[in-house]
Amino acid sequence: MTASGIPKETLAAAGRLLGRRLGLRFNPSIAGRLSRSLAEEAAALDLEIATYTRRIEDEPTLLQGLVDRVTVQETSFFRDPGQLQAFRTHVLPHLGPTVRIWSAACSNGQEPYTLAMILADSGVADWRVMATDVSTRAVERTRRARYSTKEVAGVPPHLRARYLRPSGADCEVVGALRERVSVRCHNLADSPPFKPGEFGVVFCRNVLIYLEDEAISALIDRLARWLGPPGWLFLGYSESLWQVTDAFALARLGSAFAYRLRDSTASAASALPSAASASPGSARRTPARPARRGNAESAPVLGGAPARSLVADGEAAMNAGDHAAAIVAFRKVAYLEPEEPFSHLHLGLALEASGDVAAARRAFAVARTVLARGDNLTVEASLKGYGVDDLLRLLDRKLAER
Repeated sequence: MTASGIPKETLAAAGRLLGRRLGLRFNPSIAGRLSRSLAEEAAALDLEIATYTRRIEDEPTLLQGLVDRVTVQETSFFRDPGQLQAFRTHVLPHLGPTVRIWSAACSNGQEPYTLAMILADSGVADWRVMATDVSTRAVERTRRARYSTKEVAGVPPHLRARYLRPSGADCEVVGALRERVSVRCHNLADSPPFKPGEFGVVFCRNVLIYLEDEAISALIDRLARWLGPPGWLFLGYSESLWQVTDAFALARLGSAFAYRLRDSTASAASALPSAASASPGSARRTPARPARRGNAESAPVLGGAPARSLVADGEAAMNAGDHAAAIVAFRKVAYLEPEEPFSHLHLGLALEASGDVAAARRAFAVARTVLARGDNLTVEASLKGYGVDDLLRLLDRKLAER
């Protein structure tokens, strides 16, 4: 029995259903949230838990209510500014006169409207942003485009003055911007809501960390088939396609990273001299067997000199109390060593020290996932004296903290 009074088998059945329909990974980090969501939604409908969980299998409206509660709507305006600057500096100038961007899993709309402000401020004449999310509540909030003063604090003052207007005690995105942003409900487990080749850039940040391995592979395969040139894919800082697909190549854009369709990289390499591509490896991740490593040229080297140097930089910054610098260093380590649990643990601890609890939990969740799918003997050899069980307990404790 869970803390919410839900039998564990009932909770597990609901978790499997969300896995089938959305691709969500059912693990300890989501179990508590799912348990509360089931209890709250059943109570709101005045249904017994057993009746509710039985009906959601066949009643889409009931299932959608659960999806709205259980999905994480954690975002902000101009989140991950280094990545946005990389897009503005290294990608946008080469997109041509027509720009189409998809903000997948847009949450409450801060990301698509951030992109809209960047595009409107760039002088590009013909641009549009598509914003989608599986949560109907998030989609409705994105359509309203109304945010509290606290929520718009991250918008640069000159853009705030130009693209936001007072609306009672809140702020509202101006109509000229909203007209260029299409908003719709969409499940990433389904085909994209546009014609193949229509969109050449997709922001799908902090989504993969919540998905099952098979769902990740299926989503990336769909994106590879549907994205048009130049085929840019922006993921969250703690997410990697290493050992997932060979359809995308990792590219460094200044101090940030993004992925690009391999078919697009050769023809435009000369136009992007600053985008140094690196292969994420050719092996696909499957749940049936451990993923094999790519060759020495294509796979990140665990414990390599660049990563060791960045870890030293991050630890020095932490000791000096410079959490921002530590986060930058450890994020780079996570890109270089995505299958090393300590890469994500270091990042989580730095984010936690900075006060960004939500981002820290995401990093700890990634660390736990990497740890759980690795070979114990190989992983333990890299844990510097820790046992796998010790690290699992530490990560579970971090994920259980409120």
